[in-house]
Amino acid sequence: MTKKVELPEFIRLSHYRITLEQIPSEISEECAEQQGSFHSRSMRIYLDRGIIEEGGSIAVDLVKHELLHAIFYVRQLGSDGNKNEEDIVNGMATHYNEIEKNNPDYVRWKLQNLNAN
Repeated sequence: MTKKVELPEFIRLSHYRITLEQIPSEISEECAEQQGSFHSRSMRIYLDRGIIEEGGSIAVDLVKHELLHAIFYVRQLGSDGNKNEEDIVNGMATHYNEIEKNNPDYVRWKLQNLNAN
């Protein structure tokens, strides 16, 4: 049996260290009405613990979704109305590659969960 790879505690993006914090499902669903949330002031991503523990592609989708919010913030993609779709997608792709390159624990977790179901 393959050892379960745990989601890392943080992700490096550019010169930021983004903390990944799992919170109880009751809080994320009933209080916040969301599965995940990126907070730029604290450079923290809150994730529904139940989804992360369940694993699989849904967990990967959740983490990736919140990381894309972080990229959107870091690249200031919404700061002016002059960014076109190509600029936004290019920035997202470049920084998502950076995340994967600089965070091998995250990549191992992602691959194990994508292959789980």
